Amino acid sequence: MLPLLYMAKSYIQSLRKMKFLVDENLPLSTIALLTELGFEAEDVCAVGLHGASDKRIAEYAKQQKAILITRDLEFGSLLLYPKGSHYGLIVLRMPCFFKIEQIKWLLKSFLTAIRPAQLIHTLSIVEVGKYRQRKLV
Repeated sequence: MLPLLYMAKSYIQSLRKMKFLVDENLPLSTIALLTELGFEAEDVCAVGLHGASDKRIAEYAKQQKAILITRDLEFGSLLLYPKGSHYGLIVLRMPCFFKIEQIKWLLKSFLTAIRPAQLIHTLSIVEVGKYRQRKLV
C-alpha cells in the first residue's frame, strides 16, 4: 500500500510543477491565477518574447515543457503546427468584449473541471460552457 501512496503523492507533485506560458494577448493577471491554482506560469514578455513570432513562442514553450495559453487560433492549426509542435496548447475562444475577470473565470472554470495531466500533448479549445480536446502526438 505504501508504494501506491508514494506514487499518488509523486503524481500530484508533478502536476503542481506543471508549467504554463501565457501569450501576450492575455492579461498579466492570468499569471497570478495560475499561481493561485498551484501551477508555475510565465508571461511571454517576461521571458523576452514580446513581439516574437508565433513560431518562436511555440518553440520556446515546447523547449520549456510548458503548456501555451493563448487567444490566437493559428496556434491550433495543424497546417502551421503539425502534431508534435506543442507540448500542450490551450486556446481560449471568447467574445472580444470579455473583460479581464471574465477571461480569468473562463480559464479557471476549465482548469478546475479537468485533470491537469490531460493537457500534456493536447490541444484544448475552451469556450464559454464547453471545451474540446485533441491529442497532439
